[in-house]
Amino acid sequence: MSVRLRLLAALLALAALAAGGLTYQLLSLRSSSAPGTLLVLAAAAQPDRLGLTQISIGAGSFAVSGGVPRAPESAKLKELSVRPGSYVLQIPGQPAARKITISSNQVQPLLLAVEGGRVPAGGAYIGDQELNLGLQELGGKLTRPADVSLQDQSGRRLDRSTFTGRDTVVAAFHTNCHQTCPLYTGLLFQLRQTAPDVSLLEVTTDPGSDTSQVLAQYRERIGADWLFATGSQDAVTEFWAPFGIQPSTGDTHTSGLVLIDSHGYVRAAYTGAPDVGGKLPAQLTAELDPAGRELLAGHGEGWGSAQVLEALKTVTASEPSRSGNPAPAFSLAGGDGGSVTLEQFRGRPLILNFWWTGCPPCRQELPALQQFASEHPETSLLLVDNRESQATASRYLHSIGVRAALALDQDGRVAAAYRVAGFPTTVLVGPDGTIRDQQAGPVNEAALAQALTSLH
Repeated sequence: MSVRLRLLAALLALAALAAGGLTYQLLSLRSSSAPGTLLVLAAAAQPDRLGLTQISIGAGSFAVSGGVPRAPESAKLKELSVRPGSYVLQIPGQPAARKITISSNQVQPLLLAVEGGRVPAGGAYIGDQELNLGLQELGGKLTRPADVSLQDQSGRRLDRSTFTGRDTVVAAFHTNCHQTCPLYTGLLFQLRQTAPDVSLLEVTTDPGSDTSQVLAQYRERIGADWLFATGSQDAVTEFWAPFGIQPSTGDTHTSGLVLIDSHGYVRAAYTGAPDVGGKLPAQLTAELDPAGRELLAGHGEGWGSAQVLEALKTVTASEPSRSGNPAPAFSLAGGDGGSVTLEQFRGRPLILNFWWTGCPPCRQELPALQQFASEHPETSLLLVDNRESQATASRYLHSIGVRAALALDQDGRVAAAYRVAGFPTTVLVGPDGTIRDQQAGPVNEAALAQALTSLH
């Protein structure tokens, strides 16, 4: 590179730094790859304003601030051209740095959740899937655990921030239970082996008996390495109330297991006795009374670590549905007041699109899906709306001129069955009812046309 070009590159970098932009991530004069775009958005549960926040990406940094609307609306705070590559992203208030990948000629969104003028722990959402998850969470479609103060077995304070940074499995238990509670603890031992990156926590339902000292002794006796929590009667009652679990003593009580994602929102819950395979570690078997041993031998109520792991895959989007597997059957309410089943589409290629009205990429994608379906009448298109009413979904589709068949997944079970972790997600189903492909994020007509050749 000539002296003049090197000087020009240096001046451009200095200008970007002075403007609060990236330092070295600007497209290099020596790079042959086109840049990607980092799009920084912000949303809040209630209208807010983000104070000046300095974000680091790799060795560069930039500042953002400004007014923030209520989700599912979002505000664009920054749009930056970034050299393709993987970078470490550091945002004040986050429990750990995140990785972000920028691809050539593609937009990578970063959604900042704003609360009280700042980005709270767990408030960074990277990529299309997390963007839509964040807008749903902030928009009130998913809930957080109650923000109460608990104490762990060492007396250290636990609060809502405990449930950020990593997916967390929380079990209800107390040390005086000799039936279902040892089974829940046994399930956590299994998850420790199969999902080591997941945080585990047991919260007592008997705070009067389970002091921090009692929990520490119990933890040591059974050989567990995760957190155990207690608190005041009011705090424990408030924590468990949303899950239908009441504080209790003895063996007659409601047990439960709750999955909380890395942003601190509840994603799934289980109740009843789990199936731990008919076997517990010896130290837990010793905790069982005769009725507890009978529950152990009876394999609980049909769910166990395998089902929890499947739910965790949906939460983390770690494993989409595999090509060649039968598409999960369903029967849903339709947009016309009737019912819609998967079987109705047997014998024809099916484009199954999971969406909701507050999802920006969905809004962009829906007209293209409608256009593609109109040009390929041999192919069926079914739009599966997530957790919204018939009126909301139908009104929006009508407003943008989309006439495709509509199904209403009002409790999210069908999305979970298809391991949909973000919106939009498109599943291509062959005439034989098997999944041929699954795409997270918006798809274009060219990609659909190419995939269509494999559907016949």
